[in-house]
Amino acid sequence: MKGNFVEAGLLEIHRFLPPALLEGFDIEEIGLDEFLRYVAKARYIQELEEGIVARAISEVFSE
Repeated sequence: MKGNFVEAGLLEIHRFLPPALLEGFDIEEIGLDEFLRYVAKARYIQELEEGIVARAISEVFSE
């Protein structure tokens, strides 16, 4: 999987982007620039989720 950038990107996109953001997403029709924008959105949401989990863990252990 490491060698296939598109497959890895698709996994990130489908894992982290909500269905509303995927409306109109068609891998066969979009260009590389648009694909990279979707990957960037997925990674941003992943960072947000990591921050939420990190804060929750921090709060649990600071009590």
